[in-house]
Amino acid sequence: MRRTRKLVAAGCICAAMATGMTAFAMPGATSLVTVTPRTASSASSDDTNQAQRETAQEPETQAVQMPETTGAPAVPENEDTNQENAVGTPSKVTVGAASLTAASNVSVAASGPEGVVSQAAVQMAAASPAEVPSPYKDVAVSQVNGDDDYVNIRDEASTEGEILGKIYNNCAATIEETVEKEDGTWYKIHSGSVDGYIKAEYFVTGDEAEALALKIGKMFGYVEEGGLRVRTEPTTESDIITTLWAGEKYTVVEQADGFVKLSLGDDDDGNPVTGYVAEQYVQVYVKFDKAISLEEEQEMIAEAKRREEEAEAAKKSSKRDAVVAYAKQFIGNPYVWGGGSLTNGTDCSGFTRGVLGHFGYGLSRTSGAQAGDGRQVPLNSVEPGDLIFYASGGRIYHVALYIGGGRVIHAIDEAHGIGISSMYWTTPYCAVDVIG
Repeated sequence: MRRTRKLVAAGCICAAMATGMTAFAMPGATSLVTVTPRTASSASSDDTNQAQRETAQEPETQAVQMPETTGAPAVPENEDTNQENAVGTPSKVTVGAASLTAASNVSVAASGPEGVVSQAAVQMAAASPAEVPSPYKDVAVSQVNGDDDYVNIRDEASTEGEILGKIYNNCAATIEETVEKEDGTWYKIHSGSVDGYIKAEYFVTGDEAEALALKIGKMFGYVEEGGLRVRTEPTTESDIITTLWAGEKYTVVEQADGFVKLSLGDDDDGNPVTGYVAEQYVQVYVKFDKAISLEEEQEMIAEAKRREEEAEAAKKSSKRDAVVAYAKQFIGNPYVWGGGSLTNGTDCSGFTRGVLGHFGYGLSRTSGAQAGDGRQVPLNSVEPGDLIFYASGGRIYHVALYIGGGRVIHAIDEAHGIGISSMYWTTPYCAVDVIG
């Protein structure tokens, strides 16, 4: 066995699961590496300097008061965000120019041992940024072909070794050791909670891994302060679309001139609803897939079975509880604009239509039309099973199902799929009761 190098790890999140489960797409545990490319020219532009002066005079967050909602927490919490930040919200560290883009700055945030950037590295970046390597330099990305779409991780560099876990296609890993054997090169890797051996032929590294990581990674923005203004253009002079709440995360479309462009979903015509927020109030990070252990896989299968059993039992309880329990079965399943399948892909209105349709409530196809399908109720007195609508410029573009405790379940977007958020992930427009 020959030890050749130890790489500082890449963060990743499990996106692939065991086959045969139709009601759920089951994500694994979370680990983060944050990469925030920003062009160097943006820091010196007149528009950016003007925006920064305006921001200093009038912060982009405003004092907000939570509407009173039955059972709502004092501060909205996002179930997915809490899970992903179980070890604490990542801290932000800025390192110098990397090979992501020419003369770019990179922000790296990490939790746990993966993705750690030392203080010495930060100081070196400040002194000579051109010499700092890309944070993706040591990322190895799996490339697995075949019907199973995964390869086993073993406890020794041999096909006779005990299977410890699985790594699926396009997952990131840290290579801790290189081992030359008669049957070829093996890597000892760390990915997620799994440490073990895998054939080197199943990975790409170096520049190829960096290019692939940038392609397959999903970029998100975590809102750090409540009342954050969302604007139509990347300037503090543009119109305010809505406000966001602390603790929520959104898909990042792009970053430019001191602003981050966020996705707020699609409208009824399939057009994206987006807006700009000042970047100093948003932590941007990239998520990758990772390996899962056999124990984690069994736990997720057991969790799926538990959800099914809960949903079945809920049918014997109140109708509203049954609606919520039924909706939760589909957490993690994909978002598909225009789709209507709760298992294979649906959009926001297709999701609410499918869930309530299961209990005999007929809804219109679009979110705007669904707002007229029931009795409008005050936002501070909604009950589980009610529909919550969101609007941009007075036009409804998104609908979610209220599940109690200030939370909703909805088909969010392609990056998130079906998931649970705070009712105030963006400002609610109105609420409708179709159950009665």
